[in-house]
Amino acid sequence: MPRKKEGLPFEVHPSPMKAENGESLLYAKPQSGLVRTLDELETYYADKYSLRKGDMTRVFQAFMDGAPEWMAMGYRIETPIGTFAPKLRMKREVTNPDDVRHTDVELEGIDYKPYKPFEKNLGFAIEKDGFRYVHKTTSSKLLENQLQLEKALKRSIEANNGYTTVASFAQFSGLTEYSARKQLDRWCYGDNPKLRMSRISHAHIYTEI
Repeated sequence: MPRKKEGLPFEVHPSPMKAENGESLLYAKPQSGLVRTLDELETYYADKYSLRKGDMTRVFQAFMDGAPEWMAMGYRIETPIGTFAPKLRMKREVTNPDDVRHTDVELEGIDYKPYKPFEKNLGFAIEKDGFRYVHKTTSSKLLENQLQLEKALKRSIEANNGYTTVASFAQFSGLTEYSARKQLDRWCYGDNPKLRMSRISHAHIYTEI
């Protein structure tokens, strides 16, 4: 039977859950390595919705600059695509509320919850062609193509305004995060290192030399 050429491409991976026969149950996720940049989004909106190129960038930048100020005061930000709020975690184990100190809490990230109309629009878009199963290219195969890895690195750095992270490079290259970290670290060493790694909080940031 010929392979389906349309639809949302997905791949499958083994999960920690086991079937009755002891084998790992599979879970599905969108195909790795498929990324659209903000510049491509700008061009799409300019062509389809007659927006001026640069409008999307200015809106995103304004949101990135302004929303954190309100979230830092505890507010949840409501938008047409969903809500954004600070996500916190305790730095130590505490059982008595009276023992909690303000230094016991730190920022874990940003909690995003999409609104139903946004999810429905995605569902409508998927209904047209459905899904398409693609077989995952192994990281070992991807690592053999250094030219493609360097292109993925360039796109990741451009998308992050001058730096990359393990998660971002993994997304652009299709590598697992383990292999992505190994490749990024490899570029930090040697006679002519390509990258420099800095640690900011819990994140490893890679910048070009």
